[in-house]
Amino acid sequence: MPLLYVNRLASAELLPIDGALDERIKGAIERVLTRQDTNGAFGLWSPGGDPDLWLHAFVTDFLTRARENNFAVPQRSFDQALDFLRNSVANVGEFDASKGDAVAYAIYVLARNGRPIMGDLRYLADNKLGDFATPLARAQIGAALSALGDRTRGRTAVGSALGLLQQASDDGLSRPDYGSRLRDGAGVLALIAE
Repeated sequence: MPLLYVNRLASAELLPIDGALDERIKGAIERVLTRQDTNGAFGLWSPGGDPDLWLHAFVTDFLTRARENNFAVPQRSFDQALDFLRNSVANVGEFDASKGDAVAYAIYVLARNGRPIMGDLRYLADNKLGDFATPLARAQIGAALSALGDRTRGRTAVGSALGLLQQASDDGLSRPDYGSRLRDGAGVLALIAE
């Protein structure tokens, strides 16, 4: 995902621009799409296997941002990716905090693409927000609510994220969402800026 922004950041810091960047981004899109299964899910190294919802949300977020930056992403593949996210969120069943980070990211990506999930989202914000274990997950819920027009709940969720971020510390162990306190802080800040 950083590839999408490297030239903009380089330009702001008066660093050299990567002239081959567009081709590298196009290559990354093509490579990612070769790992998409027929059900729309992305595999880590190839299609198939047990889909990782967080990884799928990350890849779909990359494709979303690539499209926003005017890179071609085949509509059918993109729709399949969003449909897989929507079906995954709808089939979570009873909310389990261990799935919270992946669910929050999936919901955020769906909201960013204007895919309505308001009933599930409002339920999670009103009843399960405290079960989301990381500041980034809570901020993603807030950003999703705001993107879909519910700014009051969105502010509450982001406030909860900021409160949790102040209490957070890294324990040196890896997390299933590939995160850290530093990543959460940067992500929360980026979502607030959006």
